[in-house]
Amino acid sequence: MISNRYCVIFFVLLFACSKKGDEASGNNRSPNVTLSAELIQANPFTFRFTATATDQEFDPLTYTWDFGEGTTRSGTAKENFSYPADRDYTVKVTVSDGKSKPAETTINISTRTTTITVDASKTFQTIEGFGGFGSQKEYWANGPFTSDEYVNSLINDLGLTILRDNVPTSFEIVNDNNDPFVTDLSKFNLSTDIGHDETLNDHLDHLRKMKAAGLQKLIASIWSPAPWMKHNNKVGNGTQNQNSAPGYTTSPTTNTNQLKTDMYNEFAEYCVAYIRIIKRETGLDVYALSLQNEPRFSQFYASCVHDGAALRDVIKVVGKRFRDEGIATKIFLPEDVGFLQGVESMVKPTLDDAQARQYASIVAVHGYDLNGVTVASPNAQTWQTMYNWGAVHNKPLWMTETSGFKNDYYGAMALAKAMYTAIRFGNVSAWLFWSLSTTTLDDYSLMNSAGVKSKRYYVSKNFYRYIRPGAVRIDITAPEESKVYALAFQNTAQNSKTVVLINDNKETSKAVRLSGAALPANFKMYVTTADDDTKDAGSVNTTDIVLLPPNSVVTLYKEN
Repeated sequence: MISNRYCVIFFVLLFACSKKGDEASGNNRSPNVTLSAELIQANPFTFRFTATATDQEFDPLTYTWDFGEGTTRSGTAKENFSYPADRDYTVKVTVSDGKSKPAETTINISTRTTTITVDASKTFQTIEGFGGFGSQKEYWANGPFTSDEYVNSLINDLGLTILRDNVPTSFEIVNDNNDPFVTDLSKFNLSTDIGHDETLNDHLDHLRKMKAAGLQKLIASIWSPAPWMKHNNKVGNGTQNQNSAPGYTTSPTTNTNQLKTDMYNEFAEYCVAYIRIIKRETGLDVYALSLQNEPRFSQFYASCVHDGAALRDVIKVVGKRFRDEGIATKIFLPEDVGFLQGVESMVKPTLDDAQARQYASIVAVHGYDLNGVTVASPNAQTWQTMYNWGAVHNKPLWMTETSGFKNDYYGAMALAKAMYTAIRFGNVSAWLFWSLSTTTLDDYSLMNSAGVKSKRYYVSKNFYRYIRPGAVRIDITAPEESKVYALAFQNTAQNSKTVVLINDNKETSKAVRLSGAALPANFKMYVTTADDDTKDAGSVNTTDIVLLPPNSVVTLYKEN
């Protein structure tokens, strides 16, 4: 009987002889190897190469590198190497176990750059600001509606310059008096909830804090006139959950969700009173007012239907009242959403009427699903068409509401491209997100009431904070095939310049060069990626190559 100890020795000797026999007979197998390259910097171009190798006999491996420009050397599985710009190279790694045929593999790399040309002699729209709607929590939810931290995030971090608010439907529960030209501000409701929506008092503390923090522009939209001004005497369409878009009718009934034509002067008084009370209570001037949010849609929530002719006629009445009372608040229209011809039907009657046109200062639309980024895209052409409606009358185009971008990084990149499209093709002068903050962070808000900020917040910050009011968009061109989308601005008052670059290549860094006579010597660089949130990436010289990470938004900003 053989002991266990001798059995172990026997099998070890047997394995060793077998392995030696395999080697002698040439059965030792070559290593397996794959090679990857990562561009880690661009001044100079430096790549990190990683050879991932395995050996089935677990033999120690050696690595020999040929970097493609004449340098060969022994090394490790990971090597960094720098290259001159604007060339193509083939890199080879050879992996040996010292016993079998070496394995080798190659990878092609390029240090070609994309030239992006800035031409400050070609100018476009002047930016009036970036912003969004609302308070820390929804006004139709329980508060708190504001805080110092929330306001600081908006003004000093995000860079918001325009706040959009709504006029609570409860603002005038009953008519202040029977004369629309005698306004008794003491009769307007600041604190009583009529069971349909919030009260004006819910808004005031937030507006005061925003004023103190330096808010530049307050704009407001009317969701619905006071119910007693409407045919159906209701805030919405009278249902509990129905959304519909019935056409405006000249034969209304008691179920019609429309402003009565004989209430236009009362409605004008309503607008005047709101503007005066906001000034009295907060110190803020209402910069611009929309007389009806999404006027073609009758909703179960606060809404009111107009057609283009009705909106034109209301603007005539309200605009004249503003002029007569010395109110400088601008009127913007139509804040409509939907198919292009439908929006056009709400705009053109006012713009085609000389009397109404003098009172309408801004064409404003709601931008949903308009993010095509090429000149030929239907979305780009839609933006161009909408801009042209007002451009012939020197009326700027604003985008005053959008949302629905997924609460992930791909949703954030879609938002960035939507902003690019509107600014580049629609020449929009102002851009506002639907809701700045909600109780729960979702596709319709940039942050939540606890202060958690989405990626959409940070790509917005790449625009909001570094493109300031008064900035003029200047011409900048990038090759379409590069999938880099570029915007450039100069702000004479601040002596600043801003370049926003979106790299829409999902897995590829892009190396770009800026070209142009009016560029500063250097920029500060701010980068948003899946991992970085408007990260301060330091200073870059304008003559340097700028490396755009895959799927990123990069802002270059220079302020003197």
